[in-house]
Amino acid sequence: MKKLINALTIILLILPLALNAQTPVYQLPNPGFENWDGNGSDDEPTNWNGFPSSNCTVSIGCSTAQQTRHERSTDVRPGSTGSYSCKIYATVVNLIFTSVTANGNITTGQINIGSTTAGDASSNYNFTKRSTSGLNQPFNAKPDSISFWTKFSCPSSSQYARMSCIIHDDYDMHDPFTTTEQENHIVGEAVKEYLQTNGWVEFRVPFNYNHTATTPAYILLTFTTNKTAGEGSANDYVWIDDITMIYHAELSDLTSGGVTVPGFAANVLEYNIELANGAEIPEVGYTTQSPNATATVTQATAENPTATVVVTHGDQTKTYIIHYTFASEMDAALSDLQLNGETVEGFNPIVTEYSVVIFGTEVPTVTATPRNPDANVEITQPTADNPVATVAVTDRDSSRTYTVNITLAEANADLSDLRLDGGTINGFDPAVTEYTLTDILDHSIPVLSATAASEYATLSISQSEEEEVLESMQYVGTVAVTCGELTKTYTVTINYVESISERFLHSFKLYPNPANDQVTIVMDENVKADEVVLYNMTGQIVLSQKISESQTTLSVRNLQSGIYFAAVRNGNNVIGIQKIVKE
Repeated sequence: MKKLINALTIILLILPLALNAQTPVYQLPNPGFENWDGNGSDDEPTNWNGFPSSNCTVSIGCSTAQQTRHERSTDVRPGSTGSYSCKIYATVVNLIFTSVTANGNITTGQINIGSTTAGDASSNYNFTKRSTSGLNQPFNAKPDSISFWTKFSCPSSSQYARMSCIIHDDYDMHDPFTTTEQENHIVGEAVKEYLQTNGWVEFRVPFNYNHTATTPAYILLTFTTNKTAGEGSANDYVWIDDITMIYHAELSDLTSGGVTVPGFAANVLEYNIELANGAEIPEVGYTTQSPNATATVTQATAENPTATVVVTHGDQTKTYIIHYTFASEMDAALSDLQLNGETVEGFNPIVTEYSVVIFGTEVPTVTATPRNPDANVEITQPTADNPVATVAVTDRDSSRTYTVNITLAEANADLSDLRLDGGTINGFDPAVTEYTLTDILDHSIPVLSATAASEYATLSISQSEEEEVLESMQYVGTVAVTCGELTKTYTVTINYVESISERFLHSFKLYPNPANDQVTIVMDENVKADEVVLYNMTGQIVLSQKISESQTTLSVRNLQSGIYFAAVRNGNNVIGIQKIVKE
């Protein structure tokens, strides 16, 4: 149990506010759940709170409501350097006249239990209790996104666990927030609802800062086993590990004299620009990737011809440097360097080393133009056995050698993987570019990602916005793969079923889910069915079986791993649909 404050209350009330105003807080303390308040069964992870430290005001049943629904787990995410994660789980609370499912819940604030009606958001919520040390988390930054590792297991294939992160100003925030007053104190918000994960997965969720408040003071972070209070079962489990606030301190553009610096890339921090003899040093400009990042520019001068742009965001800092040099009228430099008549990408007269990828088997021809027409230029052409070209320039007493390292590569615009929310699309084949899937529209829009087969290919990914999906009941995502002169576009279309109603979701039970060898289907009382049909995500029937009893077993041993839909029929009528995961 949390050790609540005693005679030092007044001092501790003031201390978090003072620290919040003076000390930057960019990351959560104890984000990997390595530290715990003790070794007892009801002890909580340090800086986190569960049901044992909740505020319970119901007239009867507080001891039951405050039972522990978390534990220290040695099941950690892949690659973790820690030893523990936090496992939360649901329980069924038996009251006098009814029973209620209490979702697993862990938070940086405090849990408030004010009603025996689980869905009463005005009485049951997590909140930032600023008045009590240990029941709030000061936080005064604006990260771009939050990353967390999680594993979710439950009997239902349509149930969603939930992560909610609210950055807010100096206020006792509620989650869920139920009033306009509470909403007006939100600075930024990130929410992720997710189905069972079939193992550890990482989610990165961007923050939305389109809110009224602007000054961050606290963070209220919550993980629950169900997005809907009071629903679920006693077999719902969520593991959480390694939470990280992500800040981007990169630039999206760096300019010299109003023009993007040649060869600019966000991950390249140092540049060389040669100016004509006697030219004025241009002014450096920039654009940050994150609107919440800050940058300071130091312009170059004649005495110090180096400009710097220092970008800071949260706990990240990057420094971009531009070195300006001046050319003399007579120096051993090129004004152009070409392969097959095309200037080498990123060419700069004072940069002497280049790496170029050529698609195909033909070795290119190198040509060069010296700055001084009277300079001597000697070119060693590349060959198939030695695809390295050198250009030696000599001008009076100076000399300079340019080297071009050439890689001959096959143009391949295939994908090696195509994923939705981190999982490979069912039936993915690099040769297939069109995928049509079916899903239930009861959760957040998926994230499309991909991996190119060639390390030299570039990807351009676009996908429908949430508003478009809600309007059309269809999601369309595309991945354009470009490699050399080849371009291939993969398209993923999801046709959403909006009204899989309560009768569809609860006309039968299906377990285990996920499944390895077989699943058992149990029809609800007074529900009659004569067939179960299994569809893959492209809508193809992969399995069907007659039903003669209220319970039947379906073998899925020979199916590929992935997501399927089990539809129970009575004649031509579909009376129930559930999603099933085959491991």
